[in-house]
Amino acid sequence: MDSINEVNHLWLLICTCFVFFMQAGFVCYEVGFVQPKNVISVAMENIVAFVTASLAFYMVGFSFMFGRSLFGLIGTGHFLLMDLDGGYDFIFVLYQMMFAATSVTIFSGSMSERTGLKSLVIAAVAVGAVIYPVFGHWAWGGIYSSQQTFLSRLGYMDYAGATVVHATAGWVALAGIIAVGPRKGRWDEHGRPRRLGRSNIPFATVGMFILWFAWFGFNGGNLLKFDDRIGVILINTNLAACAGVVGAVAVTFLLAKDQSLMEAIFNGALGGLVAITAGSDMLDPGRSILVGLVAGAVVTLGSLLLLRLHIDDAVNAVPIHAFGGVCGALMCVLLAPQEALRLSSRLAQLGVQMLGVLLNFVWSFGTATLLFQIIKRTAGLRVSEQEEKKGLNIVEFSDVYSWMHYLKEENYENLTQDLSETIREQNAMLRRQSDMLVVTQEKEREKIARDLHDGVGQSLVALKINLGLLQNRIRDEKLREQTGKIIRHMEGTIAETRDVIRNLRPVGLEKDGLAQGIYDLCGRLRELSGINIRCNVSGGLPPWNETEEINIYRIVQECLTNILKHSGASEAEVALLRLSDRLALLRIADNGAGFDRSQDQAGFGLTTIRERADMLGAKLLVESEKGKGTRILLEVPCEND
Repeated sequence: MDSINEVNHLWLLICTCFVFFMQAGFVCYEVGFVQPKNVISVAMENIVAFVTASLAFYMVGFSFMFGRSLFGLIGTGHFLLMDLDGGYDFIFVLYQMMFAATSVTIFSGSMSERTGLKSLVIAAVAVGAVIYPVFGHWAWGGIYSSQQTFLSRLGYMDYAGATVVHATAGWVALAGIIAVGPRKGRWDEHGRPRRLGRSNIPFATVGMFILWFAWFGFNGGNLLKFDDRIGVILINTNLAACAGVVGAVAVTFLLAKDQSLMEAIFNGALGGLVAITAGSDMLDPGRSILVGLVAGAVVTLGSLLLLRLHIDDAVNAVPIHAFGGVCGALMCVLLAPQEALRLSSRLAQLGVQMLGVLLNFVWSFGTATLLFQIIKRTAGLRVSEQEEKKGLNIVEFSDVYSWMHYLKEENYENLTQDLSETIREQNAMLRRQSDMLVVTQEKEREKIARDLHDGVGQSLVALKINLGLLQNRIRDEKLREQTGKIIRHMEGTIAETRDVIRNLRPVGLEKDGLAQGIYDLCGRLRELSGINIRCNVSGGLPPWNETEEINIYRIVQECLTNILKHSGASEAEVALLRLSDRLALLRIADNGAGFDRSQDQAGFGLTTIRERADMLGAKLLVESEKGKGTRILLEVPCEND
């Protein structure tokens, strides 16, 4: 009998070492998933969390969890481990202490990269001393000494802590990340999640395998003895993790193809391990695979839900541990043989499991929410924005290498900002010079128009009047007829001169604005050419400046002039429409001859149009085909609105 006890004690001690080794897995996993500027902080937080949880559990946590039950709600006695009987007791305490430390480490990882170390220490004390042990008493308070506690009396089942350890930690993590808020830059201005970068995914992979390995002690040790069931417990653990990867990858591929398959692999393996923790002692390998498949899918969907709700979990602790733990607690009842259940009815057992899951959420999330709100209003929960930008390696531990890296990045950002500011200034200067050039060109056009009108135009009119007076005095019929031809030719020349003056100086544009200017231009060219030119300019055009209006007007004028001269069209259309607050569309089309754009890059006045489109910052699209007309589309930004 003594030899059997020795074997049992040795097995529990070995499993205790396995569970302790989980801390190394958590460090590797979490360090690999955070940004390089926070890796030292995360590693140190894991050490501090383990130390804090161990001491808190030693002082009061073990008593609250396994002491003499008070109304089945909380344990009493054994404070500071007093009144324990013998060597086995301390092995049992050490094993349970590793569980408590695991629960604390889980929630601290989810709040990484923006939570102060002091705040995490306070929270670790509360979780290790009260939150974890109290629910643990409800479910497990009778496994050290024969006594009935709240949930165990009802028949609640949780073999190795899917809810007691993992879901408790997951709900605490949820309360913490809601209270502390998302990391800076986690979502863009449109609400889409950004990937903030990871320091070392291969390192995280090593961490996952360490956790996988340590889980054999987590599930194998909770039997508290070494017997024939150990083999099936361990193989169930392994198969559920493998199936979890399959379930997570399948859901990601089918429902969330934009999500990372890499994350699905990590989430699925750990979610399967968490879920099988609830019933690895009562299931066979086939049913364990089913648990893993479902858990992998649930964890992946839970991760997508948090992203949709803008809840930032740095290491996916909530989906893996909370959702995975709930999944395992319910599925073990649905899949376990009837004789393995504590209650005679599967439906009654499921009801008890659902009650236990609900109470676990209410207790863990409720008390943790109160805890983090108190910390937030007293000691402070989150580091400052500047400290988060620097990284907690510097803020918490003054790491020299991180300082050097931060200064290098800061100098690079400043240089980039200075360069960007210089480029913006140069662009603004070029834009002003371009506007001045356009205005200068228009002033020159106006001067030419004035000179034509005052000089050539008036001279031609005077010459026409004199020729008319002379024609009345001529007696020779042939000379009189010739003089009439000269007068008619002079009238044509005067009309063309006036048309040139109008083109050089768009009076309607200056007087009535862009819309009326385009209407006047279309009407005048319609009368001159006989082409049916339809015009549609919407109301509420953007308040473009003078240069932009002139450029748009000249583009319309250039297009219509070329239609009249070269296209042979019978119909044309001009439309200027406002599409949105930031964009307007100019469309000019005809049913003329068209041209082959692959051979004629300058057709339809494209060179001039492109120059003016560039001045406007507009996007130009030209569609033309021989015999099928030409269409010009210009997307004009409304930057001044």
